[in-house]
Amino acid sequence: MTSVPPHVLEEVAPGLRRIAVRTPTLPPATHTNCYIAGHDRLTVFDPASPWDDEQAVLAGALDALEAQGARVERIVLTHHHVDHVSGAQALQAHLAAGDRTVPIVAHEVTRTLLSGVVPVDGVLADGDTLACDDVRFAVVHTPGHAPGHLVFHDPASGAVVAGDMVAGIGTILIDPVEGDLGDYLDSLVRMQRLDPALLLPSHGPALPEARAVLGFYVAHRHQRTEQIRRALAGLGVATPVDLAPRVYPELPSEALAFGAVQILAHLTWMVRHGLAAHAGDPADLRFEATPATP
Repeated sequence: MTSVPPHVLEEVAPGLRRIAVRTPTLPPATHTNCYIAGHDRLTVFDPASPWDDEQAVLAGALDALEAQGARVERIVLTHHHVDHVSGAQALQAHLAAGDRTVPIVAHEVTRTLLSGVVPVDGVLADGDTLACDDVRFAVVHTPGHAPGHLVFHDPASGAVVAGDMVAGIGTILIDPVEGDLGDYLDSLVRMQRLDPALLLPSHGPALPEARAVLGFYVAHRHQRTEQIRRALAGLGVATPVDLAPRVYPELPSEALAFGAVQILAHLTWMVRHGLAAHAGDPADLRFEATPATP
C-alpha cells in the first residue's frame, strides 16, 4: 500500500483504519500511525501525539465516527514509548462524558513503566482476545524493542497491528537499557509463525508480504552481527562508539550515537553467545572478539 497524507482516515484492512499524527519520534519518521479498529465498537491504538493541534485532529476524526453511531470502547497502547502514548490521556479526557470512562489498556510491564506518567486502567496479556465488532485480535506479547510490547493479529484478514516491531520508514532501535536483541529476534520468529499477510507498523506505510518482511528483519540483524564481529576483530578492542563509523559509514556524524546504541545491543547478544567478550570492566563498554571466533 502506498502512503497517504497525514490526517487522512484511511482503511488499511477490513475493520481497520489509520490516521497518522505528528509525534516526537526518531527521524526519518515524523508521524506515528494511530489505528482505529471496529465499525460500531471502536478500539484506538496508540494515540501518540503530545501536541494540542494533532490531538484535536484525532479527536475530530473520532467525533465524526461517533456522530455516525460508533462508540470508542478502549484505548490500547502497544508499548510505553513517548511517541506512542503521549496523547492517550488527552483522548481519554476528550471522550469522557457523564458516567462514561474509556479505559487505557496495555501489557502489565507497560503499565509499570508508565506508572506516574500515563495511568493504565486495564491489562492485556499474551493469548488474550481483543474483540472489536467482528474483528477479533489475538494479543501477542513481543518483547525486544520494549519489554511490554504487544502486537495484535487478526487471523481472519491476516493483518497485524505491529507497533514498533517493524517500520515502513526508518529502522527499529534496540536500546539494551530496556530492550534485548535476543528477545526481539525471538519475537520476530513468533510473528512469522502467525502466518500474517499484512503488517501495519507504527511508522510509515503498510507492509504486505509480511512473512518475507519478517524474514528480512531476522536476516538483517544476523548480517549486522556478522558485520560488527568483523569490525571488532579488525580493531582488536573497541567500544560501540569506535565501531559506529565502521558499521554505519552512511550515517551523518550526528546520528552515530544511535548507531552506537544499536551496536551495543548486538555486542551484548554476541557476548551471550560467545562471539565477543568484555575487555576489562564491563562498565567500560570495551569489547574484543573471542579467540574461538572463526
